[in-house]
Amino acid sequence: MSNPSSNPDVKTDKDILDYEPEEVVDIALQALQNVNIKLVEWRALLYRRMKVPVRVTNYSYIVPDDDLENASIILAGMDLPLSPPSRLALKTSGDFAAKGRFHRITQTTLTSCVQHLVLYPLSFSTLSFSETTPESPYHVETSHRCTSIYVPRPPAVYASIIRVMLKYPRYCATRTVLDSDLSELVGYNLLGLECGYVDPKDEELWQALQIDRRISEAVCIVVQWGCDHAWREGEEWMGDALAGVVQGNVDIGDLPHKLSS
Repeated sequence: MSNPSSNPDVKTDKDILDYEPEEVVDIALQALQNVNIKLVEWRALLYRRMKVPVRVTNYSYIVPDDDLENASIILAGMDLPLSPPSRLALKTSGDFAAKGRFHRITQTTLTSCVQHLVLYPLSFSTLSFSETTPESPYHVETSHRCTSIYVPRPPAVYASIIRVMLKYPRYCATRTVLDSDLSELVGYNLLGLECGYVDPKDEELWQALQIDRRISEAVCIVVQWGCDHAWREGEEWMGDALAGVVQGNVDIGDLPHKLSS
């Protein structure tokens, strides 16, 4: 394979999976961008960018639906094997396992250690490129290969989660993942709680962390998104719903969902 230096003409016999996972991702993203495939940062990397302390096991990206097959073929051609989702993954993660193309980026295949670069179709996320901005990538501290990645703006992230929620029954695996994602984003991103959830009954901690002030400021941010027309036409209600979640007046599990057939 090509040496991961900036000189593409330098060759080594080193297997691509011998590199650190983030280096493998960097090489892979450069290869996709070299054929003009647009990539949107998603899931764990995006959430870490938004201050959620999630462990990055899989490096997830969104690509245009028409490019998904070709992008996956390119990664497989780079000796990044396509891994079918396990029954356990399908059971616990639903469509986040079923709709992704999982390409292994580690030598190990042990469930507890294996890592993947995952490609998802843009339509699954419900995002659009107009809701993203080019930013420095988050998969490595400094990259000389992939120097820019599309990143969804914060209100688009929240809207996409709520929008996808509408497609799934309340208690299915996919919806459970979405509920968890939204809960963590509200706590860590909007409320800025480094320790995560704070029990309202713990009055001492509540006051020490100035939760009421944090809630007020977070609601103001959400309201401002509405004033800035960040929500799509007909989806303005999402701002009210999100503000309700922040204030604790709306339970995430009670947000709209698909009725079971």
